[in-house]
Amino acid sequence: MIPIGMISNTIYITSSIDGIFSNMTCTQCTCAALIAGAVGWNCVTSNGTCQLITNYSLDNGHIVETTNGSFFFQQFPSHLLLTTSDTTAEITSTTTTTTTALDCIASLVGATSLLYLANVSSQSYTKYSYIYTAVTTSTRLTLSFRMDSNNWSLDTISVKKSGTSIELLANGDFHLGNGTGLSSCNPYNATKSGFVINDSLNAQSGSFYWKDGSTGAADYLYYYFPTDIGTNYTVSFYLKSGGGLPNSAHVYIGS
Repeated sequence: MIPIGMISNTIYITSSIDGIFSNMTCTQCTCAALIAGAVGWNCVTSNGTCQLITNYSLDNGHIVETTNGSFFFQQFPSHLLLTTSDTTAEITSTTTTTTTALDCIASLVGATSLLYLANVSSQSYTKYSYIYTAVTTSTRLTLSFRMDSNNWSLDTISVKKSGTSIELLANGDFHLGNGTGLSSCNPYNATKSGFVINDSLNAQSGSFYWKDGSTGAADYLYYYFPTDIGTNYTVSFYLKSGGGLPNSAHVYIGS
């Protein structure tokens, strides 16, 4: 039997998030964590998000209160072995940070994981394409990247109602040369987070693409687009890996 600890109504905020999964129960999250050899993991019950932690960062890791999550662990972070009064003070001072840190992922309702890559080798642009059936009138496409050495290259993101040629993303190919139409966030304060770059030699098409070498943790970018409930949409994008380790890419879609 493997000893596992749990603190209810609490999650652990850290930059050392190495895996994020959607639509998981806490039991499924625990199984994934044990397989991955995680030292700790957060289970966000409001939307089934599972966050795996492979090591504890002594400089910014902290626990916070939440009504819809639990922190599980095989090893408890030693720097949190504080008195009750110290721990309470830390929770109080970081309540606002909790909302900000989870804002990129916790608001996804019924999110569907389209793609998850981890520690892949160097590869040229690969096209990924999916059919998604909308469940709300506004849908969000979220892309998350980490690569501690080198970077991911993302280009030509497209969303169309299946069977039509009308593009629903205004700047999915980054042709405007900026982040118009998208939002990005860096909830775990990773270094070298993603940005739009003018580099025709490395773009999949045109001159601009999204370059992301987020180091230490994943960062996020996302698009909102209007949808009709029950209607199919074709979602596609091109992704290139620089091969640096560790790395991860996670794409999911939801309201």
